[in-house]
Amino acid sequence: MKCLYQLFSCLFLLLLLSACANQPTIYVYAKYLDDEQRNELTEQLEKEDLQVKLNEFDFPTTISTNTLLYSLLLQDEQTIDTTSEVTKRLGFPINSTASITQGNHWYTKNSLAIFLFPDGQRPADSLLPQDLVHVYVGEGCGDGKRLTLHKNGTYTLELNREDENTGDSVTATGNGQWKFRQFPYLELQEVGAHYANYYFEISQNHTADKVSDLVLTSLTLINDNSANPLAETCVFEFGERI
Repeated sequence: MKCLYQLFSCLFLLLLLSACANQPTIYVYAKYLDDEQRNELTEQLEKEDLQVKLNEFDFPTTISTNTLLYSLLLQDEQTIDTTSEVTKRLGFPINSTASITQGNHWYTKNSLAIFLFPDGQRPADSLLPQDLVHVYVGEGCGDGKRLTLHKNGTYTLELNREDENTGDSVTATGNGQWKFRQFPYLELQEVGAHYANYYFEISQNHTADKVSDLVLTSLTLINDNSANPLAETCVFEFGERI
């Protein structure tokens, strides 16, 4: 009788462990949520037998609204609906749902991730890549004259140079790729380079002139590792009337 009891106990334990192993994991990107919101969200998801892992990671710059991304290895698609229902009930309706196949450590697991904003959208003091596509004028940049960030992810850096033969001032250009991986930093990588050659910090300020109010976007140089160095005081600026 004792052996039979032990056998049933072992079978129950194995079933319990198997159930836990098959539980999907919800990765909650909770950078913009307060403690009360995090606790309530965790409690409600765990009531649905879901494992919850909170993190403080920065959001990808491509995400600007409440988003659910799920692994193609997610074993139960009902988890998507369950998670969406919970977040909606708590005031965070999911506006975008998609599968992901690369770029995150969890995409090869039985899991999904949710990216939540308190108001459903990216906070106003952040930017999206397309917000940076402008022509910026250099201030205190030494040879740096103008920086253009193109929509296709390339950039053109115009530099003042002295003609070796005539001594006249001419314009030379540098080209490459620009990358906005994480707010508030911008990277410029020259053609043929294996790493970024310039790093800038992005900021926005409201100002005004005699005509109207302006939003001034500034790119302040914080590191330079290029054969075409810019002055340490370099700031590229773009003003947009509002």
